[in-house]
Formats: sequence, structure tokens, C-alpha cells
Amino acid sequence: MAYSRTNNSTRATIDTSQLFGSGTFKYVYAGKYTVGARKGQDCVAKEFKSGCVVEDHYFDEELNICAKAQQIIDEFNDAEIMNQPIYLNTPTIWTYEPGSSKSGQKTLIEPMILNFEKFNSNSGWSLTDSTGWAAAMQSLSHFSYDNSGGRLLLCDLQGGRYNDGYVLSDPVIMSKAHSCGPADLGMDGIMSFFQRHRCDAFCNRSWMKPPVLGKAKIPMHQGTTMEAADGSQIGQGFESAFGFVDLLNGMYRDEPSSDFATKLENSRG
Repeated sequence: MAYSRTNNSTRATIDTSQLFGSGTFKYVYAGKYTVGARKGQDCVAKEFKSGCVVEDHYFDEELNICAKAQQIIDEFNDAEIMNQPIYLNTPTIWTYEPGSSKSGQKTLIEPMILNFEKFNSNSGWSLTDSTGWAAAMQSLSHFSYDNSGGRLLLCDLQGGRYNDGYVLSDPVIMSKAHSCGPADLGMDGIMSFFQRHRCDAFCNRSWMKPPVLGKAKIPMHQGTTMEAADGSQIGQGFESAFGFVDLLNGMYRDEPSSDFATKLENSRG
């Protein structure tokens, strides 16, 4: 079973008059679905800050990381470590319709997440709370490393609580192969994560951990740390719009202005 929260819609209006949020890599706008099972529900549109019209590999990379994260989350749920499941918000690529100011431009659409919380980052920061969902998310990260035989670490876990479980968005995968995008800090990131990780009640003592010696190489930040082409770390801001609580409270409107709302059409069926 795939524990995935999907769009289940084919069209939405997006308020492009103002940003809902901005991360290191993306701009985010709020909107509403207008056609499909989620009609009337809130959604978000995420656009890459540079090259979003022509750089298709950004979108492909994002969806590939999402697919890997989905597999890890499904396996964690199947292991029945928690009595409620964890779901993953699954974005899809849509395009702005002709006639809009962004006509033909691609964007990632996914359902809005409410009650947003962040539990850990890709540099080893985590909530000090060691109980409930906070503890479960640290366990999920540790599980991902053990379950992959030390090849992958799912982290930067953030999302919202619902009656039937928890929904995550925009997780990061760090890999031994250093092949999962600009937030993949490789083994230095994995080692730094475990330098700061403390096992909790949901971690299994048999789960493997890398040998950690000396100081962590990656400075600890609550936000997502990205890696530049020269290997330096850049941008420690929230990558997800849902982390911008001030924007959520001060800028979001239930009914986006029709002057700025833009219809989108699913570009992948």
C-alpha cells in the first residue's frame, strides 16, 4: 500500500499576486482546486527560482526523490512501528494555461498542509521533545538508514497532524552515493546527522548506525542546508512554504483575488 496524499484533481486557481512562502530553491503560492475530488480544498504551487521553464531535470529530480521517500515511508508503516500511519504529500507537474502571465510554465502542485511542524533537518537539528510524533520522526530517519543498508537517510521531516495520521512534505534524502539533489550532503551529512541523533523509544537497538568520530562536519541548522556546486553549504531557510508561519497567518486568503488567480492543467494525465 502506498501511503500517499495526492492531488486527485486536474485544475486549480493559484493566487500569484503574492508569495505564500519562499525557500532556498523554490517560490510557493497558495491556491484552491477547482476541478476534481478535492474541489474547494486548498493547495500550493511550487516553482523553482531559476530555470523553471526549461530545466526539466529539476522536476524529474524532485519526483524521483519523492518516489524514493514514498518507498521508505511505506516500508516504515508496514513495519508497524507506530499505531497510526505516516503519509507523504505527492506533488505532480502541472502547467499554467494559455492566457495567463505564466502561460506554459511548469509548477509542482500538492495539497495544502495545515498545523505545520518541523521535526528534524538534514544537518542533524531536531526537536528537543522526545515523545509522540517528534520521537516517531527521529525513528523514521534512523529506520531509513538501517533499512537501506546504510545507503540512504530520510530527513528534513516536516508536515502536519491529522486525525488518521501524519502528512509529510518536502523531505530530503541524503545518500552514500551523494546522488539525491542539492540537499543531499552525502556521507558528511549522514555522519553529522548521527552525531546529533539520540535514539528514542521507537528506535530499535538493532538498527545500524555509522561509526561517528570527532565533530560533525556540517553546521547544525533548523532549516534545510543546500550544497553549492563547489561543495560549500548554502541557504539554511525552510524549503517548504508550510514552515513560514508568519506568511500563513498574515498573507493567506481563503479566496484568492480573481484578478490574479491562474488556472492550471495537469501536464501528466
